[in-house]
Amino acid sequence: MWYDDEFYNEPSEFEIQMDGFKESLARAIKSEFLEEMERLKEENRNLQGIKEHFEQIKMDYEQKKLECYRMMREAESNAKRMKADELMEQFKTFLWRLDWEYLYGPKCDKCDENRMIDVILPSGNVVKDDCQCRKSETKVMIPERMVRYELSDGYSGIAAWYSACGKDRDRYYKLEYACSVFAEKNIVQPGTSFDALEKKEDQRMLLFTTKEECLAYCGYLNEKNDVASDVAYRLDGELYKGEE
Repeated sequence: MWYDDEFYNEPSEFEIQMDGFKESLARAIKSEFLEEMERLKEENRNLQGIKEHFEQIKMDYEQKKLECYRMMREAESNAKRMKADELMEQFKTFLWRLDWEYLYGPKCDKCDENRMIDVILPSGNVVKDDCQCRKSETKVMIPERMVRYELSDGYSGIAAWYSACGKDRDRYYKLEYACSVFAEKNIVQPGTSFDALEKKEDQRMLLFTTKEECLAYCGYLNEKNDVASDVAYRLDGELYKGEE
């Protein structure tokens, strides 16, 4: 008996439809799977962006919180400093002590601002040299004003002098001199003779309560040192006016 193998091996219409259905289903599942994967990837990217943005928000918040704390501490410090400044201002006083400065006689019109002139050497080279008016340079005693803050007990004679230190934002007050012993030894009592003052070892420690008294003692010392009356100018020729 003869059989046609090709006839029996050929897929039936049902099998062909099933194969088509399987392929169609596989393509649909694959497409759906790929779409879902892409959706999940996009969602993950969005979540990652949100996470990064959230971390940045947290960092910004912490930074602003620290800045807020810093500003609060600074405001508190400024308030305390202002209170200290207001408190100390009522105790401000001025004392005067001896200082010195190099002064000159009147400046001529032949030299520069440093009282130097050009000199031509035999070689033809030009060099700077001291002008004749610069040779009047003299060490002159002058009053120096000291701003101090005095806290004292008028009954016991005890006094303390504070000086302001630091910049405006970091102002503090440092105890510089204290006790009645200092006052007795260094505060110049009105009417004290210049001869007695001159015997003091450290002239810079003498403190005068008025500029006039200090200026008079400076004049006394300058006269003893033969300082010419016209030696009253700075190097640039400007008249020395002293501290107000």
